[in-house]
Amino acid sequence: MPHSLKLVAAAALCATAVAAHADVTFDANLELDTTYTNKVDAPASNARDSDLSLGGRVEVNAGAKATNGDAFVAGRASLLLKKDGDTGVDDMWVQFGNKSMDVKLGRFEAMDLFPLGKDVVVEEAGYGAYKANALRGRFGSDSVHGALGINAGSAVRIELGVVYSKDAGQVRGARPALTYTAGPLSLRAGFESVKVVGGGDTETGVGVSVGYALNSDSKINVNLAKKEDDKTVGVNAVFGPAGIGMIYGKGATAADKVTTVYAAYSLPLFGVKGAFITPALSYSKGGSNTDAQLAARVRINYAF
Repeated sequence: MPHSLKLVAAAALCATAVAAHADVTFDANLELDTTYTNKVDAPASNARDSDLSLGGRVEVNAGAKATNGDAFVAGRASLLLKKDGDTGVDDMWVQFGNKSMDVKLGRFEAMDLFPLGKDVVVEEAGYGAYKANALRGRFGSDSVHGALGINAGSAVRIELGVVYSKDAGQVRGARPALTYTAGPLSLRAGFESVKVVGGGDTETGVGVSVGYALNSDSKINVNLAKKEDDKTVGVNAVFGPAGIGMIYGKGATAADKVTTVYAAYSLPLFGVKGAFITPALSYSKGGSNTDAQLAARVRINYAF
């Protein structure tokens, strides 16, 4: 009899554990990149450097969301197993609140004020164009990142992000942003007040993005960003499996300039569900006549 009671107790414990974790979801995907780059460095050297590499990772995700009336608690963790043998974490966050207001803490990406569309490969030559995403997220353990989300009606969401760090070279500051959606039209706008720890003065940048959805899998984005002397404009479009884009950025001097164009097209891989192969190209021209970079990539995606 005691043995039977132990078996019954063990079965009940297992059943309780299964019920408690019934809402947890797991998924995984593989991303493998074969990349060729051909770069011409600054005019002083005019050196050409080409490289062929094979990189990638397997991403394993776990997530859950539980509700109690109007309140909810959600969480997500993404483990990266990389081709070079390293491991890493992409997302690791908790979010809690209700339909009007919520708080998100951990490692995550906040609202994107300069979406790039189908950015399989985007390699900029020389000067890096400002994209209003310095405080967007996925910081390490040496930074605290949180965001307060406010749903001001069904069409407007406000996000108040804060990043704090004491380590030299890291960024900290505030990043309020909002998104407005009206049918196929979406508008994102925000600014970020960025301070580099141990660096210069606090700088303020702004970003605005207008998107229009042609259908469920096709969209056009127009992006603008500005911080001090840095100004950037971007236009991109996704038409089902195809994507194209352009970014133009400039700074205080003639050398602080870059124009980048990119394109990608995804094809089913042997008709297998969740498997795609995507050839992509990126070409970038810097502020000097010899500062340029070409990148070509073939990406294989497989969602398990």
